[in-house]
Amino acid sequence: MNIKKVQTSGLALLIAATGALGLAACSSDGSSTSGDTAAAAASCDAVTTDLTTARQAVVDALADDDWAQVMLASDVDAPTVKYGLMVMPFVKTDAASKVTGTVTITDGAYTIEAVDASTDVTCQIDQDGTITEVTN
Repeated sequence: MNIKKVQTSGLALLIAATGALGLAACSSDGSSTSGDTAAAAASCDAVTTDLTTARQAVVDALADDDWAQVMLASDVDAPTVKYGLMVMPFVKTDAASKVTGTVTITDGAYTIEAVDASTDVTCQIDQDGTITEVTN
């Protein structure tokens, strides 16, 4: 069962990364969007892979059980339960200086934040995969 979770998680991460690269490629196709949305998307480009990969890890954790919190950790190789939390493997890229470590899920809703290492812009992704810039 754990091997199946690892294989499923690996496949899901691959799909998420491929999707993120595809979105990044499409975002510069010259099509017009609203100014605010385009600016927010552009400011979050660098951390899109981190956000989508982290979201997929949470989706994978919630596929088998209804967790109130999911921890994303670089020191685990496979999904595991520690301290009453589902701990999912996740390693941020160098593009992000910080990514949310513990994701709290309330009635199926959650957000994950990542800080762009080069611009200090904070972006978030929600349970639906919508990425937005966080304004303070």
